[in-house]
Amino acid sequence: MKRREFITRVLIGTGSVGITPLTLPAFAQERRYLTEEQALRLVFNGFNNVVKEQKELSESQLDSAQKRLGSRPLRSQTVYRRSNAGATDGYAMIVNEIGKEQYITFIIGITNDFKINRVALMVFRESRGAEVEDSRFTNQFRGKTSRDRLLIGADIVGITGATLSSRAFCRGAKRALVICELLYRV
Repeated sequence: MKRREFITRVLIGTGSVGITPLTLPAFAQERRYLTEEQALRLVFNGFNNVVKEQKELSESQLDSAQKRLGSRPLRSQTVYRRSNAGATDGYAMIVNEIGKEQYITFIIGITNDFKINRVALMVFRESRGAEVEDSRFTNQFRGKTSRDRLLIGADIVGITGATLSSRAFCRGAKRALVICELLYRV
């Protein structure tokens, strides 16, 4: 049993070690910055002609993604696609990446030529590191492609005290770019 879990059980008055994890309070407060609709409006500069698509990666696409990312993504992916006058105007993916202990939810907007146009924090669940919401950090992703390294210290300047959150943004952005390219690049 972790020290934090033990102390929490003592503080909530049970003192028992037989409690299920479901009865333990959350350590970090969940902070919601954007709803799904707000995030899509932000990324696409409006909400017209946005279609939610559930796509399946083929085995060869999964292998290619694993080589490029270093980890195997899920077969099923949700991508938002905006079309304008019959042509695709851009893509967006809502990503959940692990920070230190909790998931960080954010959206990555991608242009039709597969460059990041916007990254925005949606839900932050960690006890520290919420500074990744700052535009000075998120603006660094604009114009990045899957060929960029997207690493803290290489082409992205991290935030002191939010290193793991910064790395989560880099991993999620890279994954969204690679998946969109594999699914939509002709």
